[in-house]
Amino acid sequence: MPPDSSNFRYFNTPADTPVPSWLGNFVLKAHCGTDLWRKPSRETFTAPVLYTSSPQHFFRAEVTVHIRLQSAFEWDQGGLVIFAGPTPVTTTSTALPSYDQPPAGKWVKAGIEYYDGRTTASSVSASSDGADWSLVELPHGVSELKVRFERVDQALWVWFDDGCEWKKLREVTWFFYGVDEKNVRIGVYASRPANFVSGGPLEELVVEFEGLEIY
Repeated sequence: MPPDSSNFRYFNTPADTPVPSWLGNFVLKAHCGTDLWRKPSRETFTAPVLYTSSPQHFFRAEVTVHIRLQSAFEWDQGGLVIFAGPTPVTTTSTALPSYDQPPAGKWVKAGIEYYDGRTTASSVSASSDGADWSLVELPHGVSELKVRFERVDQALWVWFDDGCEWKKLREVTWFFYGVDEKNVRIGVYASRPANFVSGGPLEELVVEFEGLEIY
């Protein structure tokens, strides 16, 4: 069963954006120049995020993500995201400014990403020192991916399924270490880091989500 949408909130969307009434099937839209990324000298948190506080004793989250290949730009992406740490600053501005302060002490995102003319299973883990980035190329023409977060003791395991079988993408051994459960937030995100304006409908990325589950 999808989670109760009344417990969800947005980061980086206009104030009048309604939360979907049913989270079994919904979309997120991202403008050009939006991203969730971290360098030692800079935090970028402009990607739209639909999130909720994690349930007590969280152990798994899962969703199917779909992007439209015919209108994809380099680095278009969407998937699951989990934050652990202080609550991020929110904004009601449609300008979606970058933040000077980190959205959380640490975070992990995973999903589908369009890179170098192909789709990939993508994952980023971020600590206070910065972030890394890893990709696994998907079969040609794949535009849909299932992704899963799983808690195993203090670690966060990241899985993906491209329609064949579940495969382990990443194990973040330190993610839940020293974390208070009340400071964990989990949800979905979309971003279009390519920063240009085409003057047409392709300026906005639409990412489709199906079957969101959080336990």
